[in-house]
Amino acid sequence: MKIGEKELKKYLFWAVIVILIILSYFIIKPFIIALISAFILAYLTRPIYNKLNKKFSDNLKAFICVFLIALIILVPAGLMIKEIISQGGSFVNEGNIKNILTTISEFKIIKSMNLDLTQITNQGISFLIGLFTSMIMYAPSMILSILISLIGMFFILKKWDMISSELKQYLPFKDKKATSKELMQVTNNILYGVLIIAIIEFILALVGFYLIGVKFYMLSAILIFFMAFIPGLGPAIVWIPMTIYYLFMQDYTTAIPMIIFGVFLSSFIDTILRAKIISDKTKVNPLIMIIGILGGLSVFGIFGFIIGPLVLVYTLKLIQGIIKN
Repeated sequence: MKIGEKELKKYLFWAVIVILIILSYFIIKPFIIALISAFILAYLTRPIYNKLNKKFSDNLKAFICVFLIALIILVPAGLMIKEIISQGGSFVNEGNIKNILTTISEFKIIKSMNLDLTQITNQGISFLIGLFTSMIMYAPSMILSILISLIGMFFILKKWDMISSELKQYLPFKDKKATSKELMQVTNNILYGVLIIAIIEFILALVGFYLIGVKFYMLSAILIFFMAFIPGLGPAIVWIPMTIYYLFMQDYTTAIPMIIFGVFLSSFIDTILRAKIISDKTKVNPLIMIIGILGGLSVFGIFGFIIGPLVLVYTLKLIQGIIKN
């Protein structure tokens, strides 16, 4: 009877543990992405945290890092949203879409297909309006996630050494130090490499489009920045349609420089420089990077372009390490 009571207590104990874990998961689930983002932001600002005056308290150093990230995220995000709404609205209102449709409708192949381009365009605009409305409705939850990321970043920065040492203990390898160093190197190359490439392409696109005479240069440069996170496609997704648009409008003084600048941006910056900074050092197959970015964006949201590739790379590295050991 006593044995039965001990067994019952043991089962009850584990049942309570399982229930608590399940409940904890559902509580944390809405904020998992925000917490992962907090780790990434803490990792990015860790060098700044370490270089701050040693006389500063840990709280002050962490607060300074959080404040810098808040400025870097919120100020540019606000300016970008303003420019997208302003320049995007101007593009539609000035009748550019109508001019393009008129030109396209004159092609024989389009006439033979009997396509109603006006209806297709109206449906596309309705879709974009619906998407924009959804984004506005999603804004409160995004703001909450950003706040949790910043708060999480604050506490992670303070306890970084303790957290990293604890995580190393769970690595399933004999040489934990060498493995953690290798993972750290890959993380550095992916995180800083991708961000550096995106920033370089944004600055070059902003200056280049302005000098070429692109009216919506800010909006185009912002799109280039986000597309820079997709290796193999990158800026070409932006400058090729823009070139086609100027060719349709018979604006050759803009179209020809656009082709030259776009080829430079895609071939030299997005291919050669990216390979030099990221691929050569990480030795990660570009296909894995693309799948990681696209899958990461769909699963993890705004920071998916970083989290996705890192998850895949960590998984491969861990599997390779387990096989070797």
